[in-house]
Amino acid sequence: MAERPYHRENLAAAIAQQARIQLEEDGAGQLSLRQIARFLDVTPAAVYRHYPDKASLLTQLRVTITDELTATLREGVLDSADATAMLTRMVTNLLAYAAQHPQAIAFILTTPLGVPQSLQTVVTLYTAQHPAMTATQNPAQACWLFLLGILLVHDQTLTAAWMTTQLTHLLEN
Repeated sequence: MAERPYHRENLAAAIAQQARIQLEEDGAGQLSLRQIARFLDVTPAAVYRHYPDKASLLTQLRVTITDELTATLREGVLDSADATAMLTRMVTNLLAYAAQHPQAIAFILTTPLGVPQSLQTVVTLYTAQHPAMTATQNPAQACWLFLLGILLVHDQTLTAAWMTTQLTHLLEN
């Protein structure tokens, strides 16, 4: 029987990568540090040196996925100076990410998510471009809660155009 190496270069990154694969395939509930160790052909102790328990690995995954989602929301948003077009792009980005990573979305929705700065900026721009409106007290938070609700419902028949229309109604009432 071949002896397993004690040290492995970039093991923490390999663990995180394999954990993400498991999360995307089976969800967070099925994630197993021992299974990750078997897949990477290292001892469970090697995995536990980097992540002392499943909760610490899930915390790292949550940060990574939240950062990905935040970056995805910003993609191409500044291609237009029109706040409605920016809002539409953000919604389109969110829907695309949710379609590509449903398990990741389900996972991060298990804890509160703050309003992304990019959405805050777009909503502020929208309210500046539409000064006659009577916006809610915290319009960015209202928009974010609406979007999170859409993600929870997971209704793929809802389009970005419909969602943007609903957001603009929300912002104008």
